[in-house]
Amino acid sequence: MSRRQQRVEELIRREIAQMLLRGELRDPRLSPASAVSITGVGVSGDLSVARVYVDVLTESLRRDDVLDALVSGAGVIRTKLGERLQLRRMPELRFEADQSITRGARVEEILSELRDSGELE
Repeated sequence: MSRRQQRVEELIRREIAQMLLRGELRDPRLSPASAVSITGVGVSGDLSVARVYVDVLTESLRRDDVLDALVSGAGVIRTKLGERLQLRRMPELRFEADQSITRGARVEEILSELRDSGELE
């Protein structure tokens, strides 16, 4: 991965997170915005597509509703990013659920069960 890709990924992640926290995206499905986390961004080699990984930190919000809200607002988000970031071409935004936290918690749960049963020492 190039240094430019890494910089673009970090800029996009930071700006979308700030948009959420400032309340710039006025979709009720994203409220409270502090419960929505932009965990990462992956940009394609030609910078044409950015995959934005999202996780929901509370049970009060449904992940599917949050993703639907972000997908429906992708055009607005992309326009705002274009105004803030100095890029020749703004990547197409694709929002996806970040499963890594859920998978990590499940692994921890399994390890804990194995320790409790004495199978793991």
